[in-house]
Amino acid sequence: MAPGELDHVFDEGLALASRTILTVTQVPDDEDELLRLLERAMLGGFLHHAPLMEIHLPMERFPHIESKFWHVPVEDCGNAQVLRFFFGKAEQTH
Repeated sequence: MAPGELDHVFDEGLALASRTILTVTQVPDDEDELLRLLERAMLGGFLHHAPLMEIHLPMERFPHIESKFWHVPVEDCGNAQVLRFFFGKAEQTH
Protein backbone atom coordinates (compact mmCIF):
# COMPACT_ATOMS: atom_id res chain seq x y z
CA MET A 1 0.00 0.00 0.00
CA ALA A 2 1.43 3.34 -1.04
CA PRO A 3 1.70 6.09 1.60
CA GLY A 4 -0.92 8.19 -0.18
CA GLU A 5 -3.40 5.32 -0.12
CA LEU A 6 -2.90 4.85 3.63
CA ASP A 7 -3.41 8.59 4.20
CA HIS A 8 -6.65 8.45 2.19
CA VAL A 9 -7.94 5.56 4.31
CA PHE A 10 -7.20 7.47 7.50
CA ASP A 11 -8.86 10.64 6.24
CA GLU A 12 -11.99 8.88 5.00
CA GLY A 13 -12.42 5.86 7.24
CA LEU A 14 -11.20 6.73 10.69
CA ALA A 15 -13.21 9.93 10.85
CA LEU A 16 -16.47 7.98 10.47
CA ALA A 17 -16.21 4.96 12.71
CA SER A 18 -15.42 4.25 16.34
CA ARG A 19 -13.56 1.09 15.28
CA THR A 20 -11.94 0.59 11.90
CA ILE A 21 -10.32 -2.46 10.36
CA LEU A 22 -7.97 -1.86 7.45
CA THR A 23 -7.06 -4.94 5.38
CA VAL A 24 -4.05 -4.94 3.07
CA THR A 25 -4.24 -7.82 0.59
CA GLN A 26 -0.69 -7.47 -0.71
CA VAL A 27 1.61 -7.92 2.25
CA PRO A 28 5.06 -6.44 1.65
CA ASP A 29 7.71 -9.04 0.83
CA ASP A 30 10.43 -7.19 2.69
CA GLU A 31 10.41 -6.82 6.49
CA ASP A 32 11.79 -3.26 6.27
CA GLU A 33 8.90 -2.24 4.02
CA LEU A 34 6.45 -3.91 6.41
CA LEU A 35 7.97 -2.02 9.34
CA ARG A 36 7.55 1.29 7.50
CA LEU A 37 3.91 0.46 6.79
CA LEU A 38 3.28 -0.51 10.42
CA GLU A 39 4.92 2.69 11.65
CA ARG A 40 2.76 4.77 9.28
CA ALA A 41 -0.34 2.98 10.54
CA MET A 42 0.61 3.71 14.15
CA LEU A 43 1.32 7.37 13.40
CA GLY A 44 -1.83 7.76 11.28
CA GLY A 45 -3.98 6.25 14.01
CA PHE A 46 -2.41 8.52 16.61
CA LEU A 47 -2.94 11.63 14.47
CA HIS A 48 -6.61 10.72 13.95
CA HIS A 49 -7.19 9.90 17.62
CA ALA A 50 -7.79 6.27 16.68
CA PRO A 51 -4.82 4.34 18.07
CA LEU A 52 -3.67 1.12 16.49
CA MET A 53 -5.14 -1.57 18.75
CA GLU A 54 -4.10 -4.82 17.06
CA ILE A 55 -2.18 -6.15 14.04
CA HIS A 56 -2.81 -9.40 12.15
CA LEU A 57 -0.15 -10.61 9.71
CA PRO A 58 1.40 -13.81 8.35
CA MET A 59 3.67 -14.69 11.30
CA GLU A 60 5.33 -17.45 9.30
CA ARG A 61 6.75 -14.81 6.93
CA PHE A 62 7.61 -12.29 9.66
CA PRO A 63 8.35 -14.24 12.86
CA HIS A 64 10.20 -11.41 14.63
CA ILE A 65 7.68 -8.59 14.14
CA GLU A 66 5.89 -9.29 17.42
CA SER A 67 9.00 -8.40 19.43
CA LYS A 68 9.30 -5.06 17.58
CA PHE A 69 5.67 -4.12 18.32
CA TRP A 70 5.40 -5.21 21.94
CA HIS A 71 3.02 -2.31 22.71
CA VAL A 72 0.44 -3.48 20.10
CA PRO A 73 -0.85 -7.07 20.10
CA VAL A 74 0.27 -8.95 17.00
CA GLU A 75 -1.74 -11.99 15.87
CA ASP A 76 -1.18 -14.53 13.13
CA CYS A 77 -3.56 -14.23 10.18
CA GLY A 78 -2.85 -17.87 9.30
CA ASN A 79 -3.46 -18.88 5.72
CA ALA A 80 -5.16 -15.59 4.86
CA GLN A 81 -1.79 -14.00 3.97
CA VAL A 82 -3.15 -10.50 4.56
CA LEU A 83 -2.23 -7.64 6.85
CA ARG A 84 -4.99 -6.23 9.07
CA PHE A 85 -4.85 -3.14 11.23
CA PHE A 86 -7.45 -2.67 13.97
CA PHE A 87 -7.97 0.93 15.09
CA GLY A 88 -10.16 2.20 17.90
CA LYS A 89 -11.31 5.71 18.68
CA ALA A 90 -10.02 7.15 21.91
CA GLU A 91 -12.82 7.78 24.40
CA GLN A 92 -13.74 11.43 24.59
CA THR A 93 -14.29 12.96 28.01
CA HIS A 94 -15.78 16.39 28.77
